[in-house]
Amino acid sequence: MIELIIGAVLLSLLIYGIFIEPHLMKVRHVKIAQKQNLKIAHFTDTHFAWHTTSRRFKKFARNIANEQPDLIIFSGDLFDKVAWAKNRDWTDLLTILSELKAPLGKFAILGNHDFDDEKSSRFVEEFLEKAGFVLLKNSSVVKDNLSISGVDDWREGRPDFELEPIDATFSLLALHEPDTILDMETIKEFDLILSGHSHGGQIRIGNWRLRNKGSSSADAGLYQLNDRTKLYVNRGIGLTFLPIRFGVPPEIVYYYI
Repeated sequence: MIELIIGAVLLSLLIYGIFIEPHLMKVRHVKIAQKQNLKIAHFTDTHFAWHTTSRRFKKFARNIANEQPDLIIFSGDLFDKVAWAKNRDWTDLLTILSELKAPLGKFAILGNHDFDDEKSSRFVEEFLEKAGFVLLKNSSVVKDNLSISGVDDWREGRPDFELEPIDATFSLLALHEPDTILDMETIKEFDLILSGHSHGGQIRIGNWRLRNKGSSSADAGLYQLNDRTKLYVNRGIGLTFLPIRFGVPPEIVYYYI
């Protein structure tokens, strides 16, 4: 009898992790500063694949439309496998991403899953650009006295660890793997750093979580790195390795600066 109960509980948890939690949406609002009176939308790690279709992103797109952010940031890992994605029709996804609007624009960086087997990110770069995103690849821009910077992927790309913000009232840096901060030499010049990659562990029970290379220093939520700089690690939307989420539902984050 005990074995049957344990088996039923484990089966229920597995069903929840596969069929329920990955389809949820956690919306977080994080107050960072009172400098610009701006709202920034941040989503990451969509990992579109056979188990995560573009249809799943529609509720996130509707939420962004309702929230009316001033700026949109995507911090990498658009598809789970680029080689697989190249042979599929992504017209619906392109339409959804193209319809995302923000007065100061929408910006993206690359993640480790945005590179194919030949270490090329061209497919994802072209897709994001067609959807209207400005790709920040070791570069910085200024919008409404807000400096927006992005570095290339830490694992698969060639990140510029000396990248500096443009002089502005508030400086934002987007990077994919949280551990990129361990090599960045200009951390103290930024007010807010946005990252993803960890999925919050994707499967998390108490303090235990699945771990991946690149998120040893930080894995979920808000961190104070120094007197000036904050880091937020977004738990992401999609799935990788296993089509399961448990204890870390997909999230979208809005920052107030």
